Parts: sequence; C-alpha cells; structure tokens
Amino acid sequence: MKEAQELTGKLGHLAKGANWVFHLLTHLYASITYALSENKRFLEDSSPEFQTLIKSLRSGYFFCNVKDQIRHISYAIKHSAKLVHQSRCQYNITKSMRQEIEFFREKLLPTSKICWESPIAHIIPRIPTFTTFGDSCLEGAGGYSLSLGFWWHLTFPEEVKLRTLLHKRDNADGLLISINVLEFVTVIINYCAALHMVLTKNPTSDPYPVLLNVTNNALALSCTTGACRKSRIGRLLARFFCSLLINSPLGINSQWISTLHNAITDDISCAKTAASECTHSYPSFDYSSLQQKYPELSHCSFFQPAPELISLIWEIVLTERWPCHDEIKRLKLRPLGNLTTSSGVQS
Repeated sequence: MKEAQELTGKLGHLAKGANWVFHLLTHLYASITYALSENKRFLEDSSPEFQTLIKSLRSGYFFCNVKDQIRHISYAIKHSAKLVHQSRCQYNITKSMRQEIEFFREKLLPTSKICWESPIAHIIPRIPTFTTFGDSCLEGAGGYSLSLGFWWHLTFPEEVKLRTLLHKRDNADGLLISINVLEFVTVIINYCAALHMVLTKNPTSDPYPVLLNVTNNALALSCTTGACRKSRIGRLLARFFCSLLINSPLGINSQWISTLHNAITDDISCAKTAASECTHSYPSFDYSSLQQKYPELSHCSFFQPAPELISLIWEIVLTERWPCHDEIKRLKLRPLGNLTTSSGVQS
C-alpha cells in the first residue's frame, strides 16, 4: 500500500504540468481508501498489537496517570495509522485499481507519444472561449453551443433504455444505467462536438481555447472536474473522457446551471419523447419546430457524432469493456463527427 501511495503522489506532481491527470487521480485515491479499509479489517482480525491499540482508543483507558494519557492517546493514533498504511501483507488489487494503474502505465511508455504537459492557458482560471449546454433524459440527450454554432440530438438505443428507470424499478441486479451516467455521456458528446469545430472550422485565433461546459447535473459536473468515484460506468467514461483530453488543443471547465435556466437543451433532449406521441411505428421529429421555438438555433449546424465514437461510448456503458490505447488513438485520428445544415437534418 505504501508503494501505491507513493505512485499516486508522483502522479500528483505530474498533474501540475499535465492537468488531464487530475481527472483520474480521484479514482486512485478512492481505490487506495478502499485498500486501506481492507488493511484495517485484516489487522483487526489478525494483529494483537493493533487490537490492543484500537481497544484502548475506544475505551479511553490507558495504563498510566491522567497527565500522561494525552501522550499515550497521540501515540496510539499515530502507531495504529502507521500499521494500516505500512502493512506489508499482500493486497489483492481490485479490478478498477488494476485498470487505473494499467492506464497510466500505458501512457508513460515512450512509444505512447503523449505529452505530459498542458498549456498554461488550460491550467489557470480564465474567461472561457466557448460555452456548451447539454441535458439528458432517459430516452435521449441533446446539446448546443451558440458561440461555436452547433447543436445535436441523440436518441438512446433500446438496449440502453431497457436498463434505465423507464423499465427497471431499482438496481438490485447491478445493471441499472442511471441518469447521471447518461448526463455524463452528454458532456462527452458536447466536448467532442466542440473539439470537432475547433479542429475543422478554426473558430478562434486563440491557440489554446477553453470550453465552459454548462450542465444541470451535479454528478456530470463533478465527473468533468475529476471527482467520479463510485459509479463503475462513470469511472470508465471518465477514463475515456480523460483520453480525449490528452494532447487536445481544447481545455475544459464546468459550471452548474439550474434546470429552469436550461430550457433549450431540456427540449432538445426530450425531442424523442415528444415524437413518440405520433401514431407512426417509427416516429420522426420535426426539428424545424424546435428551431422556430428557439430562433437562435436556426443559425447553427447540426452535429452528428461519428458512428465509431457512439459505438465505443455505448460499448463502455453496456458492457463495461475498456478500449485499448490503440483503439482510442485511431478514433482521435478520425473526424469525431460531421456537420449538416438545418435543412438537411433528419431524425
């Protein structure tokens, strides 16, 4: 466990120069916290010394006078913590921790061609160059950026819908796909759309633009800033998001917004729900009505994510399979999507 903490400390130093590392440090912190709790449980069952220290701390009884008790309590706390943190017993690394270590091991290889550095413009607080808004419901998601001139809508596959609260009452079988996961997917697609615009349209003379991601979901906000720790799928998506940030010319910050002030993306994400009221077997949605309601969207192009990008995201969500380094590398070499004019948009 001492080695894992030292590794995380070194990665923390690297994160000062390569800020994308911060998006995964909290994952390692969570894994180490779990490992330490396992160490403590093991010592409670097998170490007489540790058992004595814990018993004395819980009872408050020490074999000394009152004057010396503070010194003994301090020693008991420090020594018991030392036994936990420096335990030499073997620890079976969890699957998630192994994947996190392997992720960094791949990135540290000389052949990875990864720059362990970030422009200072992506590190210091600054006024964002562009802003995106996004929202998700249990049937679809949507987002837009007036500053970049795009909007998008995505209907979720049936396999995803069947694992949401639309069809499941709870997560008793561990297969529930929460709205938080779907909101994070929205953040990722919004970033991909913005990155596609930056790479293909040159919308700014700023060589190091920064995107402000605005969301009404607290977990999606924390995932974007690197604080997703509990959800298995969320951690995998965070790792994928981190991979997109590596060597990217576009930085990102996040901001929360209330649902009441996120009306446009709320209507975009629920487009399919409105369409399902049609009597057709395969209803389509008239996007022009949305643009009539919000004229500002009429000046935006429709972003359609690349099939390879969507396929990889749903594979992560549905199977929890982590793509290899080469898969993501190939994906980033291709266009992340394409743009169509408003008149050419079809559902």
